[in-house]
Amino acid sequence: MMCFLNKVFCSTLHLRVDMNNQSGVNEFPDENYNPDLPEPFKAIDIAEIALDSANVGIWIIDPVSRKFLPSERTRELFGFLPKEDMSFEDAMLKVVVKHRKSAVEAIENAFRKQHALYIEFPIVAVPDHKQKWLSVTGGFSSPNVGNSYFSGIIMDITEQKQSDLRRSKFIGMVSHELKTPLTALKAYVQMLNNWAKKQKDNFSIGALSKVDKQVKKMLNMINSLLNLSGAEAGKIHLNKEEFRLDTLINEVVEETLFITATHHIVNAPSEAVTVNADREKIEQVLVNLLSNAAKYSDKSAEIEIGYVLHDTTVEVSVIDQGLGVEPPEIEKLFLPHYRVESKETEKIAGFGIGLYLCAEIINRHHGKIWVESKPGKGSTFKFTLPLN
Repeated sequence: MMCFLNKVFCSTLHLRVDMNNQSGVNEFPDENYNPDLPEPFKAIDIAEIALDSANVGIWIIDPVSRKFLPSERTRELFGFLPKEDMSFEDAMLKVVVKHRKSAVEAIENAFRKQHALYIEFPIVAVPDHKQKWLSVTGGFSSPNVGNSYFSGIIMDITEQKQSDLRRSKFIGMVSHELKTPLTALKAYVQMLNNWAKKQKDNFSIGALSKVDKQVKKMLNMINSLLNLSGAEAGKIHLNKEEFRLDTLINEVVEETLFITATHHIVNAPSEAVTVNADREKIEQVLVNLLSNAAKYSDKSAEIEIGYVLHDTTVEVSVIDQGLGVEPPEIEKLFLPHYRVESKETEKIAGFGIGLYLCAEIINRHHGKIWVESKPGKGSTFKFTLPLN
C-alpha cells in the first residue's frame, strides 16, 4: 500500500520516484532535471512539500482488499495522532451522526460505480470537541479496476463553511424583509384585479395579471433564498399535515402554466393519494422541478408529471425532453450553487440553488431524490415520499 501512496504523490506532479532508492530522493523527468541545482533542492520530495503546503490529506483504498491507507495529515484532520492507527470505520465514526449515513453511502456508491467522488460533511474531533467541516474528493486512478486504486484528497473547509453561513444569514435577513412588502403588494394586485373584473376593464385585467405573474416569480425566488438560508444553517423546519398529493400537483401545474404559458405540461392521471408532509415545502419542490423542465426544454417540447404508488412510498416524476445532463455532472446537480456550464445553458438564468433545496427538503422528509438523464434526450427527475 505504501507503493500506492508514492504513486499518488508522483502522479500529482508528474514526478518519477525511484522505488529502490532508500534515500527517498526523487528523480525528475529528464526534460525537467537541472544538474546545476544546489544539492538541497535535488533531494526535495516536491510532491510531499506541495501537499503539506496546501494542508491537504490523502487517502487510498485498495479495491481488492478494501484496505484503507490514510496519510498523516488525513489522520490529523479526523482528530487522530499522525502515527495513530485509523480505519475507514474509525474515520466515519467521527462524522456527525445525521450526516454519517449519507457520507458512507456516497463513498460506497462512488466505489461501486467507479464514479468521481465529492462530498462535504461535519466531524467532531477531539480534544476540543469542536465541529469542523471536511471535503473529500476522489476517484479511481485507472478505468481498469483490477490494476487501479481508489484514492483522493481531504481538506479542512471549516472557514469556508462559516463564511457561507454568515452569507446565508444575511441573505435570509434581507429576503425576509423583502417578502413582507411583496406579500402586501400581491394582496393589493388581487384586490384591484377583482375590481377590474367587476368593471369589465379588459386592459386593467391584462396588466394586473402580468403584474401578479411577476410578483409570484419574485415571491418564489425569495422563498428559495429563505430556504437556502435555512438549509445551510441546518434549520429547515417542517410543518407536516395530511393533504392530497394529486390535488397539490394539479395546483402547481396550473400555476406553472400561468407563469410559463408557452409549454405543454401533461399531468398523468393517477389515483388519489394522501401524504403526511410539509405541503408548502413539497409545493416548492414541484415548482422547482417543473420550472427547471420548462427552462431547459424547447417551448414546443412536452413536459410530463405523474406519480406511482409503491408499498410504503409514492414516487413522483417530472419528465422533460430538454438538454439532458452528462453523466459526470449528474452527481453534482444537487450540490449548492452548482450549475451545468455549457453554451446551451449560459443564457439560462438561475442561481444553482433550486435542486439543492429540493434535495434538502426531500431528505428531511426521509425520502430520496435522483435524476435519470441522457444528453440531448432529456431528463427524468424523481423523488419519493413515505406514505402514511
